[in-house]
Amino acid sequence: LFRSSARHLTISTVGIIPGIRALAQRPLPVNLAVSLHAARDPLRDRLVPINKRYPLADLVQECADYLRVKNRRVSFEWAMIEGVNDQPQDAKELARLCKRLRPSAHVNLIPLNPTPGWPTKGTSAQGVRDFAEQLEDLGINVTIRRNRGTDIDAACGQLAAGQPIKLSSKR
Repeated sequence: LFRSSARHLTISTVGIIPGIRALAQRPLPVNLAVSLHAARDPLRDRLVPINKRYPLADLVQECADYLRVKNRRVSFEWAMIEGVNDQPQDAKELARLCKRLRPSAHVNLIPLNPTPGWPTKGTSAQGVRDFAEQLEDLGINVTIRRNRGTDIDAACGQLAAGQPIKLSSKR
């Protein structure tokens, strides 16, 4: 039987606020990871449609409440999309948002996985490193994640692929 301490577990969400609130009330000391991908509502509305129901201001407040109640790490996941959310302004906006939490949120960066029907591509390895450096210069802790499962179309975002997605790479 495999056993692991809850302290080593991370629960991931796209930002369903009632779920985060319910998790905060459970007696599990788990970390929280939010698939953020944008630090501005108009862009996040396009990338993560549930944002229209749970906008960033409310989501970040709920993350701050989670951190206060649980004292567990909150991470923001950022799938880097070339020309969409990988510019210096995006790093500044993300850093500002991270700093609304005390301690500030940790950021996990990963290039967007190649996905059929997705009209954009992931940021280059150098672009990801540059973005991480910008965040670090702004005082944000960052981890660059590597893509896994792309060779068998089982990486993040690929399992539900096949449905055409309409998103231009223009900001």
